[in-house]
Amino acid sequence: MIDIIIWAISSILRWMRLKVYQYEVTFSLYMLTPIEKFIFNTLLLGLFSMIAMGTYIYLPDHLRAIGGRLYYYWAGERLFSSSRLSISSVFGENGVATQIGGMVYETAKQSATTTTVRMAEL
Repeated sequence: MIDIIIWAISSILRWMRLKVYQYEVTFSLYMLTPIEKFIFNTLLLGLFSMIAMGTYIYLPDHLRAIGGRLYYYWAGERLFSSSRLSISSVFGENGVATQIGGMVYETAKQSATTTTVRMAEL
Protein backbone atom coordinates (compact mmCIF):
# COMPACT_ATOMS: atom_id res chain seq x y z
CA MET A 1 0.00 0.00 0.00
CA ILE A 2 2.82 2.40 0.90
CA ASP A 3 4.56 1.56 -2.38
CA ILE A 4 1.49 2.63 -4.37
CA ILE A 5 1.30 5.97 -2.53
CA ILE A 6 5.01 6.64 -3.04
CA TRP A 7 4.70 5.69 -6.71
CA ALA A 8 1.68 8.02 -7.15
CA ILE A 9 3.44 10.94 -5.49
CA SER A 10 6.64 10.40 -7.47
CA SER A 11 4.74 10.18 -10.76
CA ILE A 12 2.86 13.41 -9.97
CA LEU A 13 6.13 15.16 -9.12
CA ARG A 14 7.73 13.82 -12.32
CA TRP A 15 4.76 15.12 -14.34
CA MET A 16 5.00 18.55 -12.66
CA ARG A 17 8.75 18.75 -13.36
CA LEU A 18 8.05 17.91 -17.01
CA LYS A 19 5.45 20.68 -17.25
CA VAL A 20 7.81 23.22 -15.65
CA TYR A 21 10.53 22.15 -18.11
CA GLN A 22 8.14 22.51 -21.06
CA TYR A 23 7.06 25.95 -19.81
CA GLU A 24 10.68 27.13 -19.48
CA VAL A 25 11.65 25.80 -22.90
CA THR A 26 8.56 27.21 -24.62
CA PHE A 27 9.09 30.74 -23.28
CA SER A 28 12.92 30.53 -23.29
CA LEU A 29 13.08 31.04 -19.53
CA TYR A 30 15.83 28.47 -19.06
CA MET A 31 18.46 31.01 -20.10
CA LEU A 32 17.32 33.78 -17.72
CA THR A 33 18.60 34.45 -14.25
CA PRO A 34 16.33 33.63 -11.31
CA ILE A 35 15.45 37.32 -10.79
CA GLU A 36 14.53 37.71 -14.46
CA LYS A 37 12.40 34.55 -14.26
CA PHE A 38 10.68 35.96 -11.17
CA ILE A 39 9.94 39.27 -12.93
CA PHE A 40 8.64 37.53 -16.06
CA ASN A 41 6.46 35.12 -14.08
CA THR A 42 5.11 37.97 -11.92
CA LEU A 43 4.16 40.00 -14.99
CA LEU A 44 2.57 36.97 -16.63
CA LEU A 45 0.62 36.10 -13.50
CA GLY A 46 -0.53 39.72 -13.16
CA LEU A 47 -1.67 39.81 -16.78
CA PHE A 48 -3.62 36.57 -16.50
CA SER A 49 -5.19 37.59 -13.18
CA MET A 50 -6.35 40.92 -14.66
CA ILE A 51 -7.82 39.13 -17.66
CA ALA A 52 -9.60 36.65 -15.41
CA MET A 53 -10.91 39.39 -13.11
CA GLY A 54 -12.12 41.50 -16.03
CA THR A 55 -13.83 38.50 -17.54
CA TYR A 56 -15.52 37.65 -14.24
CA ILE A 57 -16.70 41.22 -13.65
CA TYR A 58 -17.64 42.48 -17.12
CA LEU A 59 -18.52 39.43 -19.23
CA PRO A 60 -21.95 38.79 -17.67
CA ASP A 61 -23.04 42.38 -18.43
CA HIS A 62 -21.80 42.11 -22.00
CA LEU A 63 -23.58 38.80 -22.50
CA ARG A 64 -26.77 40.27 -21.04
CA ALA A 65 -26.55 43.26 -23.41
CA ILE A 66 -25.92 40.98 -26.39
CA GLY A 67 -28.86 38.81 -25.36
CA GLY A 68 -31.07 41.90 -25.10
CA ARG A 69 -30.04 43.01 -28.57
CA LEU A 70 -30.63 39.55 -30.00
CA TYR A 71 -34.06 39.48 -28.37
CA TYR A 72 -34.81 42.92 -29.83
CA TYR A 73 -33.84 41.77 -33.33
CA TRP A 74 -35.86 38.59 -32.93
CA ALA A 75 -39.00 39.90 -31.20
CA GLY A 76 -38.98 43.54 -32.27
CA GLU A 77 -39.30 44.90 -28.75
CA ARG A 78 -36.99 45.55 -25.88
CA LEU A 79 -36.54 42.84 -23.31
CA PHE A 80 -37.02 45.33 -20.46
CA SER A 81 -39.47 47.80 -21.92
CA SER A 82 -40.92 50.59 -19.84
CA SER A 83 -44.25 48.80 -19.52
CA ARG A 84 -42.62 45.79 -17.86
CA LEU A 85 -39.91 47.46 -15.80
CA SER A 86 -40.71 50.67 -13.97
CA ILE A 87 -38.91 52.68 -11.34
CA SER A 88 -41.40 51.60 -8.71
CA SER A 89 -40.77 47.94 -9.47
CA VAL A 90 -37.04 48.48 -9.03
CA PHE A 91 -37.14 50.48 -5.79
CA GLY A 92 -40.36 49.07 -4.33
CA GLU A 93 -43.92 50.18 -3.93
CA ASN A 94 -43.54 51.88 -0.56
CA GLY A 95 -42.70 55.36 -1.83
CA VAL A 96 -38.93 54.96 -1.88
CA ALA A 97 -38.98 55.40 -5.66
CA THR A 98 -40.84 58.68 -5.33
CA GLN A 99 -38.39 59.97 -2.72
CA ILE A 100 -35.35 58.96 -4.77
CA GLY A 101 -36.89 60.38 -7.92
CA GLY A 102 -37.58 63.65 -6.10
CA MET A 103 -34.00 63.84 -4.82
CA VAL A 104 -32.61 63.17 -8.29
CA TYR A 105 -34.92 65.79 -9.78
CA GLU A 106 -33.99 68.42 -7.19
CA THR A 107 -30.26 67.70 -7.61
CA ALA A 108 -30.50 67.98 -11.41
CA LYS A 109 -32.60 71.14 -11.12
CA GLN A 110 -30.11 72.73 -8.72
CA SER A 111 -27.17 71.78 -10.94
CA ALA A 112 -28.87 73.19 -14.02
CA THR A 113 -29.68 76.43 -12.19
CA THR A 114 -26.10 76.83 -10.99
CA THR A 115 -24.75 76.19 -14.48
CA THR A 116 -27.19 78.64 -16.06
CA VAL A 117 -26.23 81.37 -13.57
CA ARG A 118 -22.52 80.82 -14.18
CA MET A 119 -23.01 80.85 -17.94
CA ALA A 120 -24.95 84.14 -17.66
CA GLU A 121 -22.05 85.65 -15.71
CA LEU A 122 -19.63 84.85 -18.52
